[in-house]
Amino acid sequence: RRSFTCTVKEKVWLSALEGTKWLQHLSLLLKASLLVVNAVHRDRRPVLVHCSDGWDRTPQIVALSKLMLDPFYRTIEGFQVLVEAEWLDYGHKFADRCGHGENACDLNERCPVFLQWLDCVHQLQRQFPCSFEFNEAFLVLSHTYSCLFGTFLCNSVKEREEQRVQEKTCSVWSLLRPANTSFHNILYSPRSETVLHPVCHVRNLMLWSAVYLPNSAPSTPSDESCVPDSAPSASPEDTPVSR
Repeated sequence: RRSFTCTVKEKVWLSALEGTKWLQHLSLLLKASLLVVNAVHRDRRPVLVHCSDGWDRTPQIVALSKLMLDPFYRTIEGFQVLVEAEWLDYGHKFADRCGHGENACDLNERCPVFLQWLDCVHQLQRQFPCSFEFNEAFLVLSHTYSCLFGTFLCNSVKEREEQRVQEKTCSVWSLLRPANTSFHNILYSPRSETVLHPVCHVRNLMLWSAVYLPNSAPSTPSDESCVPDSAPSASPEDTPVSR
């Protein structure tokens, strides 16, 4: 995020954006997920997705593929189910990756894995504006880092149970309940595309200005006190392979 602030001179702003390789990472994630979608939907083949440890690239690609394949996960209820199942229950290391756990000082553990996935969801919302029941304000990025809720604390279900997180904290889903109309997408149509096939080329992706340039998007609901710190770029070794 610091790469896109006013400290960067205007004449080199686009070069600074290019230097982060952020949109390239998003493009590769979308392409990898689209491979899964085509295999399942078009070719009717089972797919096994697994990265080195199973808690970073695996949930990114699997959760994104399920979001493209099944319109249920594009509803408010379904999105909660998706995050709970693929990210929380399967043990994505939120504390380490977001830097709010015991290893917060270990920058080698920091990585914007969940942020990358949410950004891909945002790209899908842009390309298919009628296919999502929720708007971009519903994407839970700020509270992934804010620690105001217990949902994204700790590294696993086991740790959350040992720390009695559910007893001591509130769930972020209590804030994002379906009755809260501020998170509803007014363009949503349940009859929109059943399976999403996004355009994955970098030139079709856009910087998520509400997150990285919040001052340039005053109409977007945001809480400046919960804006995440910048995280290290994903390492090339962790980049998903595309065809």
